[in-house]
Amino acid sequence: MEVAAGAARWVVGKALGPVADGLLEAWAASKELGPNVDALKMELLYVQGMLNNTRGRDIDNPALNVLLQKLRDLAYNAEDVLDELDYFRIQDQLEGTYEAADEHAKGCMCNLYLHAHHTARAAGKLLCFCPCSRAAGHSTDPSEQREEDTRQQVLCCAWPCAKQRSARGNTPSAPHNHQANEEVRRCMRKLASGACNTIRHVGKLLHCSSLPTHDDDSSVMPVICGACKHKASLKKHVKETPKLEFDRVDLSKRMKHIVEQLQPVCAKVKAILNLELLGSSHTTAPSIAKSPSTTTSDIIESTLYGRETAKKSIIDSITHVKYSDKDLIILPIVGSGGIGKTTLVQHIYHSQEVQKHFQVKVWICVSQNFIVNKLTEEIEKAIPSVEGEKGGRAEVLIEQRLNSKRFLLVLDDIWKCESEDWERLLVPLRKGQTKGNIILVTTRFPAVAEMVKTTDSSIDLKGLEQGVFTDFFRACIFRDKQSQKDHHGLLEIGDKIAEKLKGSPLAAKTVGRLLRNHLDVYHWNRVLESREWEMQTGERDIMPALKLSYDYLSFHLQQCFSRCALFPEDYEFNSEELIHFWIGLDILPSGDRNKTVEDVGVDILNDLVNHGFFKKDETGGHPYYIIHDLLHDLALKVASHECLSLHHSNVRSVEIRPSIRHLSIIIDGPDDSNGITDETFKSELRKLKTKLKVENLQTLIIFGGEDESFVSIFGDLFMEANALRVLCLPTLSYPLESMLHNFSSLLHLRFLKLGTSISQMHLPTTLSRFYHLKILDLQEWDGSLLLPRDMSNLAKLCHFLAQYGDLYSGIYNVGKLKLLQELKVFAVNKESEGFELNQLEHLNEIRELGIYNLEKIHTKDKAVEAKLIDKNYLHKLTLCWDSERSNIESDVEAVVLESLRPHRNLQELCIRGHRGPCPAWLGDKLVVEALQTLCLVGVSWGVFPSLGKMWDLRELTVENIATIKEFSLEQSFCKLVKLTLVDLENFEKWVPLATHLFPCLQELTIIDCPKLSELPCSSHIVYPLKQDWNIDWFPKLQKLRIENCPGVFLLPPIPWTHTLSNVSISGVGSKLPNQLVYSRVALQITGKDGMHSLDQLLLFSQLTELQELEFEKCPPLKLEHFLMLTSLKRLWAWSSNHRVLPSEVQSGVQWQHPVEDILICRSRSSGKELTQFLSHLPKLSKLGLYSCENITQVAVGVDLQQTRAPVVSSSTSSDVTMDDTLAKDELQEIAEVEEVGANTVDDDGLLVLPAHLSNSLQALDIRSGGLVVHSLDALKALTTLELKDCSFRHPFPSSLLALELTSVNGVLTLSNLTSLTRLCIYRCKEDLRCEGLLPLLTRGHLSHLDVQRIPNFFGAWDPMWGMQEEQNKRTESKLQYLKTDDMEGFLDAPALCSLLSSSLTSLDFIGNREMARFTKEQEEAFQRLTSLQELQFRFCDELEHLPAGLNKLTNLKILGIWRCPALRSLPKDGLPSSLRELDVQYCGNDELTEQCKRLMGTIPEIKL
Repeated sequence: MEVAAGAARWVVGKALGPVADGLLEAWAASKELGPNVDALKMELLYVQGMLNNTRGRDIDNPALNVLLQKLRDLAYNAEDVLDELDYFRIQDQLEGTYEAADEHAKGCMCNLYLHAHHTARAAGKLLCFCPCSRAAGHSTDPSEQREEDTRQQVLCCAWPCAKQRSARGNTPSAPHNHQANEEVRRCMRKLASGACNTIRHVGKLLHCSSLPTHDDDSSVMPVICGACKHKASLKKHVKETPKLEFDRVDLSKRMKHIVEQLQPVCAKVKAILNLELLGSSHTTAPSIAKSPSTTTSDIIESTLYGRETAKKSIIDSITHVKYSDKDLIILPIVGSGGIGKTTLVQHIYHSQEVQKHFQVKVWICVSQNFIVNKLTEEIEKAIPSVEGEKGGRAEVLIEQRLNSKRFLLVLDDIWKCESEDWERLLVPLRKGQTKGNIILVTTRFPAVAEMVKTTDSSIDLKGLEQGVFTDFFRACIFRDKQSQKDHHGLLEIGDKIAEKLKGSPLAAKTVGRLLRNHLDVYHWNRVLESREWEMQTGERDIMPALKLSYDYLSFHLQQCFSRCALFPEDYEFNSEELIHFWIGLDILPSGDRNKTVEDVGVDILNDLVNHGFFKKDETGGHPYYIIHDLLHDLALKVASHECLSLHHSNVRSVEIRPSIRHLSIIIDGPDDSNGITDETFKSELRKLKTKLKVENLQTLIIFGGEDESFVSIFGDLFMEANALRVLCLPTLSYPLESMLHNFSSLLHLRFLKLGTSISQMHLPTTLSRFYHLKILDLQEWDGSLLLPRDMSNLAKLCHFLAQYGDLYSGIYNVGKLKLLQELKVFAVNKESEGFELNQLEHLNEIRELGIYNLEKIHTKDKAVEAKLIDKNYLHKLTLCWDSERSNIESDVEAVVLESLRPHRNLQELCIRGHRGPCPAWLGDKLVVEALQTLCLVGVSWGVFPSLGKMWDLRELTVENIATIKEFSLEQSFCKLVKLTLVDLENFEKWVPLATHLFPCLQELTIIDCPKLSELPCSSHIVYPLKQDWNIDWFPKLQKLRIENCPGVFLLPPIPWTHTLSNVSISGVGSKLPNQLVYSRVALQITGKDGMHSLDQLLLFSQLTELQELEFEKCPPLKLEHFLMLTSLKRLWAWSSNHRVLPSEVQSGVQWQHPVEDILICRSRSSGKELTQFLSHLPKLSKLGLYSCENITQVAVGVDLQQTRAPVVSSSTSSDVTMDDTLAKDELQEIAEVEEVGANTVDDDGLLVLPAHLSNSLQALDIRSGGLVVHSLDALKALTTLELKDCSFRHPFPSSLLALELTSVNGVLTLSNLTSLTRLCIYRCKEDLRCEGLLPLLTRGHLSHLDVQRIPNFFGAWDPMWGMQEEQNKRTESKLQYLKTDDMEGFLDAPALCSLLSSSLTSLDFIGNREMARFTKEQEEAFQRLTSLQELQFRFCDELEHLPAGLNKLTNLKILGIWRCPALRSLPKDGLPSSLRELDVQYCGNDELTEQCKRLMGTIPEIKL
């Protein structure tokens, strides 16, 4: 006992020893917070000035780089501490306290209290005293407990930190330590009590609310300064988020420590810089480490891979009619570094056509220095002199020498060029008297190409297609074809490497050099896994070539581009997302006073597009940006010192540097990528904790859904990630706090993106405590829509993005968010307080605003409180009255809308449900003259505003308005781009304007206008139309949509203008089609009985780009119109009453058409007519015949003589070896089929496939009852065959890759179809025997088998049949997918299950209506399928139990159970741990559903 007490006294004495000094130091630190802040700021300013002085100077000193990295780390630490101080000062402002202030606002005595308060806290920390260790004291006395609580309120540090210390601390529990513990606690309480009394005494002097006495029941209340007590009393008694508490002493000490660390490092850096810069000249120009190598016109690569089409196209353009009559054509070729621009132009330059066509040819390598005088001199020197030329300046000599000569000038590799300089260079080149002069420009930068081009578009050079690239890549490695054959085993590895090179020729050369010196598997695998080509630094290697472009960017552009390395390859950014990401990282430079930070972000994004680092894609209607080709790899490389992106394929090989501050983890990678399974990936992630300085992380992005094990890994890994600025978790499956235990203390957060598909998921209540948060992105949040009550604390929030209006309308006291730019839904008076219209008064930064429930505003004074007229940044406004309201006061609504007058800068306005008249500010006294978009829905205005003054109006939508009878076309519509008219029940006509008709309109939509009889252009339509006429109305229309307008009987022919690219018409007049859908390359028409001709409906002369044509119930297509469709590739015709073939087709007419795909359904055309038609289609590769009643037989022209023979031809046995097991009755069936063909061969019903199709037809699909298909063996190119409801005679061509048979008659032999990869057989008789399947499973390539409604298909499988013979021949089966309704038959063939054990990955049991449970033998056979990854049971009506032993299928990832009503439970022995998705739907069994719900958390995705 005495030993224990002595030990305790020693510990207490040791703890009390430094207490006195500690208290004094803490007091000084608290008092010196302000000066320490100033000192730190001054030191940082010094560092900034010193580093700024090195700009423009190229210094290569490894030791200096290490010191600069140290300097950077200290600067990050300084940023953190100052940011933390700013956080608590914001909290002070919100709470009415002065915890983080330099000095208390009330003067000296309050300062004394402030420092005493924080000194006591520091004392508590020195004594390791915190509220979370309360349980260790074992106190039972209530008064003692209250006293302890009081002290804890004063002494505890910030609660998250306390929590962490408590979690880490070890509470003594051994009995022999009890007395020592008691003595320690008494000492602690005595010291703490003294500190409390001191503070209480100071509080009394200041008339503050002093600390409560020990007997006070309210002892848990915090200490509140008297100067602020009245503010605290005003707070409502609502449950608010616990706040973080400020440790003033600790922060002040940290600042001082950083300053002390900065000073010696700065001194060392300064000394080295002075030595390095001694004697160097100062320049402010950007430093670029290297310049691109100079190019010449000489061809280095004799073979041009993959560019022959581009080469021919360019040569034809510059040497023939297209440009021959132009004075000077400038054709730019743009592409990233190493993509092959120069090589392509070299081959063009030396082609025979170019050599003959141009008298003068000049090649100039421009590179980074575009100096007009220098370039002019180079051009002059390259042009041969002419007789009699007069001397002078270079410009004069060029003019003289090119006076009567056609020239080609190549300007290779232009990096930058001002428009004035470009025009100066062109001056002497434009003075020649000949036409057809050409300048070819190559550049990396789209902006340069856009500036110099004189054609419609530039040539955008992309990577080589994979097949061609593989050939080129192999040519870079091996000397010749023989060398490739000698090293055949390496080609598969080489192909994997080639896939990673994105078709870049320079990358192929770089890696080719790495591989060709070591032709062994070890070296090639090492190159594949380490991506060694990224480390090559030679002048002609890929990464240095790409980095030249990167070095050319400004610092801010470099930062913005390099941070995008955190996103997956080929990620599709939208501009808003990308700019917000940059804002969150705080890497955008500050703009001038007229530019917001968002404007600066747009400028930077456009610059990166112009420099070729991003590619903008607008094909889907919504533009997005991608980092293409190898530039993503470049981003990873240049950002590798601070950015790390982890995924399956690099988790083992990537270097993890101690300086990493930005991390992304891509979970949804392909399993077994580079040999990395999910479990291995998780194992590597666990190791990160020892490799990564998590406490330094500023960015964390996780892509993909995480299961419970990932959550556990992340929870442990990111325990100390307290410095995060950007947090992006778009696919949460578990509560956020389970992954980030310290989420509530992330006080540095600027950007937060959360998403989930789980409706029960709640948003963290601590959202409202992230005072630095600028962007909150909940656009992918499908969970609970309840927000914390005090969201208005986020005073710095600029962007709140959500897909649901309830999230916007749920912000209480939104008026405090004065920087907010989006409030798409504000529900007026949603509650009695906090949702008044005056909440909008101070939102002067708002850009987009929607005000709903305006029927609750009854007076002008209340409406004016929104102060919309003062919001000069507001560009999009929605004003909405509830359309379902019962009480309508038109006069009141008129006053309210008049009082909601917006600022004149408004660009988009939508008014819904208003029942008063049009407001003056939108009518006669138009205020919003800058309006570009106007949407009026459900308003009851008797008089509509004259739109004549809205000169900038671009979009107009009018919907659900009964008062509109006519639509006046006004002069202001000269800029209208989009017009939408919907649900106008009384709209009858247009009031035309003689001068113009929508000259800029691009999109016209008219829906549900039953009384409308014509379009505004109807009076211009005159029939018959001429194919070459010019139409001047709607000249720029791109999209036309007309639906449910039965009164419209007349339409212009489609497409009447070349701009029209999207048309959808349905529900119109009786003489028009039921439906017409048109895009530039595809047209679908569903006709009516009243249609007699397509002439008035289609303008065939404008359909030259059409590639696909589908029509149903339409009149015949005339031959002259068919031949106009020169680009047509696919023709599908569905008709029950008409022949669909060109009506003028005759056997003697000579014509051809390049159509490749024809489907004819329900046609009355005869076999003879179709035979004649097909004879004119030399490129036909796909033919389908559905329900063509007049076609009775199909044969191939070259086999026609065989078709006439009534017996089996000799070619049958020679070309295809039939199974020996074929019985005599089967041979007799073949003879009978052939005899039927012989008897009917002269009938018009015979379709003879022309002989030329034997080499072109690749796919044949015949679905016609009673039709006889004769031998198809002559179709040597046929790879896909589908037959349904017909009879056939074999053999089938051995070239088949896919075969599908449904309800057919005949004898099928499969043994010769060794190339077959897909076989589907449905509803056939028992003639089809399983024996023929064995060679496909053993020697063939069959990977997909679908067998349904074939009685006893697997039952005929004899385990010993042929197995002995095949034992020595077969390799492992390649069958991966099996779908069948015959569960019993398949599982009763254990030999078959064994054969498929290593290959079958997907098994789908569907439509078994009888089987209830599995036998033991069937379950054992099931367990042999060890490679199974996906298992489905669907429409199994009687199935009561799943097979036992599913948990032994260790590769199973997906288990699906659909519509199995008899199934009551999952297997008792459980499911495999590898399972990632459980999909149980439409089973109608609550017990099964509940059992699945209990598995949530153990399986990543469960669908019920």
